[in-house]
Amino acid sequence: MGAIFFYIFIYFIGYYASNVLNMLTVRPLVTNRYMAALVPVYGFAFGHAYMVVTKPLPAGADISMEYALLVFITLPVVVVTVGAAYFMWNSKGKEEHADNQSVANNQESAETVAAEAAGDNGEPRAENPAGAAGSSETPSAADSPKNKDSKDA
Repeated sequence: MGAIFFYIFIYFIGYYASNVLNMLTVRPLVTNRYMAALVPVYGFAFGHAYMVVTKPLPAGADISMEYALLVFITLPVVVVTVGAAYFMWNSKGKEEHADNQSVANNQESAETVAAEAAGDNGEPRAENPAGAAGSSETPSAADSPKNKDSKDA
């Protein structure tokens, strides 16, 4: 149980170290901190595995080398890796939701700006601004030379 807490502690050191590294640089160097934080975890795991394989186990412990590798190294590393993958997956869902929400807000604000620029203040427009007696043509089209010629003939 202590090995799991140790590897979780190493994971968080790597996670926050990558965060500090990104804050110190102008352009973020580490784009995925969740997976980058696993690098020190795997480094310590390989170091511990090497020590377990090359050195004799304690005399009082009635365990084999395979059991020590499985329980004290492999199992905690798998738990930390699955946890990191879950947190990465969970945070991507939140980012996509926030991105979708910001896109919707940007579209609404763009529509509002376009409506204000067109002079629309939310009031309904009259379909025929010339009145009931006027024609369906716009005033600029009614003054065109084509219309004047057709009226004279």
